[in-house]
Amino acid sequence: MIAAVSPLLVLPFIAHNADSAGWSSALAGEVVGTFAAIFVGYGWTTIGPALIASAPSDAVRGRLYREALVVRAATSAFVLPVMALVIWLIATPGYELLAILMGAQGALIAISYQWFTIGLGRPGAIAYYDAIPRLLAAILAAVVIGAGGPLEVYPLSGIAVTVLGTSLYTARVLPRYPAPWPRWRDAPRLVRSGAPVTVTDAALGVYAAVPTPLATVMYPGAPAAGFATADKLMKLGQFIPLTLANSLQSWTSEVAGHERSKRIKRALLAHAGLGAVGAAVFIAAAPVVSEVWFDSMVTAGVVAPLGIAFALYSVRTSMSRHVLFPEGRVRLVMTATVIGTAAGVPAMVVLGIPFETAGIAIGYALTEAVTTALMIRETRRVVTAISERRPPA
Repeated sequence: MIAAVSPLLVLPFIAHNADSAGWSSALAGEVVGTFAAIFVGYGWTTIGPALIASAPSDAVRGRLYREALVVRAATSAFVLPVMALVIWLIATPGYELLAILMGAQGALIAISYQWFTIGLGRPGAIAYYDAIPRLLAAILAAVVIGAGGPLEVYPLSGIAVTVLGTSLYTARVLPRYPAPWPRWRDAPRLVRSGAPVTVTDAALGVYAAVPTPLATVMYPGAPAAGFATADKLMKLGQFIPLTLANSLQSWTSEVAGHERSKRIKRALLAHAGLGAVGAAVFIAAAPVVSEVWFDSMVTAGVVAPLGIAFALYSVRTSMSRHVLFPEGRVRLVMTATVIGTAAGVPAMVVLGIPFETAGIAIGYALTEAVTTALMIRETRRVVTAISERRPPA
């Protein structure tokens, strides 16, 4: 959460030192980079914590970490050049480099080690190697940009924190978890195992990545800048339910039977409450924060649907990470996500024509609503089955 809040220290300086076209281009580049991160990570950031939490031994954990390193190194070599080209094409002339670096900062998050520490239930490494350095880097970038320095300092500092922090943690963890490195003959298995989760994340990423670039193309200038700011604030807010889900990952998996079902229900209830409170705070505060902090105007017609989307995201995150993924229901989550995306993305375009940026926001909320609704029934069934299952002797 510290790492999620740190951009708020520096992004206002970018917003005030770039015009509305440059600001929306920077955020559009970051959104594309976040989407690219899905393919760089190839499912490890999503399913990895559950795999580590349920791994039977440290040798298995060491093998999983090495497999993740190899897979993500290979995907980065293919994904990052394509990402840079896409951002170059959609960015406003003059802001291409800033947008590409913002994209690279978002994409490289997927090479982070954090999924491993989350599965272990040891958050200290996240603080030491990422959160605190990222906060300090953001403060330094804010000072440099405020003094008239280049805007590119911010994404470059974020890239440096990710690469250096992950390198240092990897050098520390590999000797502690000895295991063989994957071989060439393991490649088909690694591709198959990560594909369903990657498709699911990609479907989620499509509808999460579409709104800001769509608004930038359809309504350039002030409307796009306002929408991009609200979308960015909502995305930053999503780190809170994601952090809660991560913190409860090991807790919900370390027991079995009725006790596990009780913990899962508590986790779901916590996420539902967080979603409701977060939505209310976002709807009330986003217009003020957007105007005062980022010099952008955003209407209630935009923030209300985005607030609803936040609440649904919070519940859906707990259903997938605490129930469906650990129980092997990856394909169900993938199907629900693909259906939601197929309904929501066209809705963003269609509703965006008569209702402008508010219509794009409504389409985004529709995607979350469809995806969440399709997951509820299976979640209830799985929780009931867990409750009736006997714990191991």
